[in-house]
Amino acid sequence: MNTMKKIRITIIFIAALCSFLIANAQERTILRGRVIDKGDKTTIIGANIVEYDSEERVVNGTITNVNGDFVLQMLNPANTVRVSVIGYKAQEIPVDPTKTIMIELESSDIALGEVTVTAEARSVNTLTNIDDRDKASSSVKVDLMDMQDVGVLSAADALQGKVSGLDIIAASGDPGSGSQLVIRGLSSMGNSQPLIVIDGVPQFRISSSFDLSSADTEDISNLINIALQDIKSIEVLKDAASTAIYGSQGADGVLLIETHKGRMGKVQFDYQYKNSLNFQPPAIPMLNGDEYIMLQLEAWHNARGVFTIPQEIAYNRDYVDFYNYSQNTDWIKEITQNGMTHDHYFSVGGGGEKTRYFTSFSYVDEGGTTINTSAQRFSTRVNLDYFLSRNLLFQVKFNYNSNTTEGNLRLGGRNIREMAYIKSPNMSIWEYDAYGNLTGEYFTPINSYQGNGVTFFNPVAVANL
Repeated sequence: MNTMKKIRITIIFIAALCSFLIANAQERTILRGRVIDKGDKTTIIGANIVEYDSEERVVNGTITNVNGDFVLQMLNPANTVRVSVIGYKAQEIPVDPTKTIMIELESSDIALGEVTVTAEARSVNTLTNIDDRDKASSSVKVDLMDMQDVGVLSAADALQGKVSGLDIIAASGDPGSGSQLVIRGLSSMGNSQPLIVIDGVPQFRISSSFDLSSADTEDISNLINIALQDIKSIEVLKDAASTAIYGSQGADGVLLIETHKGRMGKVQFDYQYKNSLNFQPPAIPMLNGDEYIMLQLEAWHNARGVFTIPQEIAYNRDYVDFYNYSQNTDWIKEITQNGMTHDHYFSVGGGGEKTRYFTSFSYVDEGGTTINTSAQRFSTRVNLDYFLSRNLLFQVKFNYNSNTTEGNLRLGGRNIREMAYIKSPNMSIWEYDAYGNLTGEYFTPINSYQGNGVTFFNPVAVANL
């Protein structure tokens, strides 16, 4: 009996030991293997080897090393193991701890129809640094890059009809004449001129007592002194909220002008030449000399009945100045011409990581539609940016301009074109003697049928002074 009892105990002990060894072997199931590319057989680094339980929950995992090898100690041999990595199709591998597993992954190619990359350009010249989408103030920004090929010579001309609420009133049609910019309407106080800010620098050099409407040698808004090609964009601030940072100087609105700057890269040279023809639109129909005299005689007859006819309109061939007062002169045609405008522009720009520069030269020769009227403008601009550090920028902005204007002369309160509309068409441009021969001089009588020679001057003679 004792022997049988010992044998029984021994069998039970051996069975318990085998059960323990089997359970221990199940807990320590170790998978070894290598992950490679199916196409070129290269090893794959960083592939994920993940153990999932019966409910598809992640319970364990590892990744491949630089040689594509991995070692995974499974928690339960009954679980599944999957290998996955970006760019390859996921694959489930068999659980076999008795050998090294070689896993070949197949690449996963995805065809993309179209890829769009967008970028946002931001301006750094604003004082508030607020994005355009976040602005609640009333402002309009005009990009002048697309307007360089248009036949305009100044920013004031380029802004015509581009900004609602902005009125641009030209002093005259003569070359080099001034323009009045009104943003909030004409005011009973002050001269309603907006504040001009160029590259963040307010322009205060214009006297507030200067009459904008009478400017004829320079554009009071300062825009005419900047070459149109130098301007990158113009932003018009119209309401009180957007102009508050400029104080009382911006009470009549603010125009923010941003000029071009140097960009990092190779040196770039740019030369532009534009030629344009300026012509006068058809004038209103005017009376010729015969029609003018006939209406004058009818007016005198209706008003006075019988009267003494002045010699200037009597058609008396014995009158010494008969040939000087018997012409059919079209004064508007005589003082009108087609003006030619030449616009030359040259710029150079470039820079590196520390220094960026932009320099430009502009020369504009504008011919007027009134004889002997023209305007010449030369301007140069230098923009230099030097980055002392990431947070410190040193800038140099230099601008020089020179204007020369041969304007529409005024005499006795009227300019040449105004006089051409009221000058008697029966009067001659050139002087004739009593026999009808030209003397080679302009006909400029001290007194005439219309009045004295200063008030009613010869517009062609004055234009050619």
